[in-house]
Amino acid sequence: MKIAWLTHFTNAEMQSHLPLWKSTNEFAPWIPNLVKGIEGCNDIELHVISPHNYLKRQTSFTQDNIHYHFIPYGIPLYHRNWPGIFPYDVYTNFATFRNKVKKLVSEIKPDLINLIGAENSYYSASILDFKGTYPVLITIQGFISEHKDIIELTPLQKNRINIEEKILKEFKYYCGEQDSSRYISSYNPNHRFFRLYFPVNECLVNAIDSQDKQYDCIFLGRIVKEKGIEDFIKVIAGLKLKKPDIAACVAGPGDTMPYQKLANDLNCLRNIEFTGFLKTQRDLFEKLKSSKVFLAPPHKERLSMTIREAMYLKVPIVAYATGGIPYINEFDENIYMVKTGDYKAMAEKTLTLLNDDAARNNLAEKAYHYAISEYSLAVNTERLIAAYKEILEKKD
Repeated sequence: MKIAWLTHFTNAEMQSHLPLWKSTNEFAPWIPNLVKGIEGCNDIELHVISPHNYLKRQTSFTQDNIHYHFIPYGIPLYHRNWPGIFPYDVYTNFATFRNKVKKLVSEIKPDLINLIGAENSYYSASILDFKGTYPVLITIQGFISEHKDIIELTPLQKNRINIEEKILKEFKYYCGEQDSSRYISSYNPNHRFFRLYFPVNECLVNAIDSQDKQYDCIFLGRIVKEKGIEDFIKVIAGLKLKKPDIAACVAGPGDTMPYQKLANDLNCLRNIEFTGFLKTQRDLFEKLKSSKVFLAPPHKERLSMTIREAMYLKVPIVAYATGGIPYINEFDENIYMVKTGDYKAMAEKTLTLLNDDAARNNLAEKAYHYAISEYSLAVNTERLIAAYKEILEKKD
């Protein structure tokens, strides 16, 4: 099979091959994680097509049996996003980038195109050019349209929502965690869905040494309301009433000032360390491993990579029953779960774990063994290849 992925990601290894004006922080580590599963498949020729910031020129290279194609986008020569006051790419529906993708795909001639991330319109819009000409699989990372009623929309966000909704309506095959199928059904009731989880970087997990427990609780993710940062702070404020020395960490990108003010108003600012964005996956894993309990209080969520990483790192989890998270406990209690928005119940469950080392260790072990069976690279590579084969056999 000749497969083309249309996605975006970067890391230091990829950037070492690229002619860049300057380096950029790594993101989307789940893409190279999943690539690892394809590297040893001799019957698959994989081409990974990705935009890249600060790229001087279009660049292709082959590494470990995988063909990479990085395409510059945005302002000509400078190759970074157009400014918000003049979003030229949005006005042209990313025509320049789309034309480059069409030319590249015509040269590759893949048997199937796999779009990973319909919510990122600056590259996902390109998949619309291949409807009816190539078999297409859409891999779900998340849904920007899920947030359209709770954020003030910029022209770029409106474009992202419009493109994503068009993709959800017009294609047949999708994959991701199970709850995504329910969401897609509201746009496309006759879609075919395959279960798939982006695998954790198992090699890096195994390379992380045991850490001293610096924090009782940790929040990892974008510092925005829908990710539950306000709820996390309320949990810490509640825990402080019974555990005055509670130590917590908030790590992730975003404006922390409003939430530091909330923590100050709730008399728990001194109990929370705001570390900002963690630049590498190793930094994230080490910070997570240094925590006794990982709290996941999102109001809108599929099933975050960070939850799966915490399971692999044997950090017990207390989470809201949001989106795809309840499937973790479909057959057994592998994490503690409470109703979405019930931060008081989250605080109670967390206190139980903090006060009982045996309960904390037992829950972490159960989650770890479940993660191995559901989220491993081997299992999900097999699922992905099976999906490709089924789609190509049907040829519709």
